[in-house]
Amino acid sequence: MKVIFIKDFETKAKKGEIKEVKDGFARNFLIPYGYAIEATEKNLKILEERKKREEEKKKKKIEYAREIKNIL
Repeated sequence: MKVIFIKDFETKAKKGEIKEVKDGFARNFLIPYGYAIEATEKNLKILEERKKREEEKKKKKIEYAREIKNIL
């Protein structure tokens, strides 16, 4: 089963990664304890949108920092 990790899981996976794991491990541990969600088309689209928004925020912060640097 493919899952999307929604928070870091030890050293095995980071938030936002998509990995193939055994069905039982996903259903009995990762999903119930909130480490991952199933990688459906809907969830993959949501993940992509979040990544785009985070990238835009990052760009805005960098631009803001450059503006402050120029002022100083």
